[in-house]
Amino acid sequence: MSNVDELADFRREMVSLCSKLTEFGNLANLRPFVCEGSPLECGAFIVGFNPASEMSVDFWEFWSDDRGFDKPTWFRTYKLERRNRPLKPGKKRRNEISNTRRVIEWVVTEASPVKCLETNIYAKPSESKPELEALLKTLSSEERSRITAPFDYLLHQIAPKLVVAHDEDAAEYLQAQNLECKLMCVSHFARGWSEAKAQDLGLNIRKACIK
Repeated sequence: MSNVDELADFRREMVSLCSKLTEFGNLANLRPFVCEGSPLECGAFIVGFNPASEMSVDFWEFWSDDRGFDKPTWFRTYKLERRNRPLKPGKKRRNEISNTRRVIEWVVTEASPVKCLETNIYAKPSESKPELEALLKTLSSEERSRITAPFDYLLHQIAPKLVVAHDEDAAEYLQAQNLECKLMCVSHFARGWSEAKAQDLGLNIRKACIK
């Protein structure tokens, strides 16, 4: 099977899994993962609870079956939408990128040439974790399984060498799985991370994935 065929099969399965989540919100706002190029080549996962920033552009507009995900174009769109989003009452400015996104970029850059797939247990964005947790409390166990299915597929299809969880709930979810790879749990990227600390994590990812 060619690389294009593999990516096409991957895309069809992810689209199918995501399409079953329409009752939980606008499909265009789902962000199942971010990476540069083919997700199938990612040796490490960086896993949070769920994305914080909604985007109006359909996730799959940044995808092509011949090369995978176009992160540079996605990143430019992310920053543009973030810049144009109305501020909350009392807020005078918004950083170009979120604290979490800034740390992820530091980590991913330092981890190179190991490719990292940035993903979340839940693909549905929300401005706060309590907002998503309130939704989850209303769901049955079957509905919860459906809403985590895109992540579960990524984990088992790609089979990374290392998974880094940067959220307590994400770590708890992953610890309950029968992982065949190393799990590294760290504090949430939203606070308490310097560039040097993020670079140390990136270096540890590189060491863990390149033997």
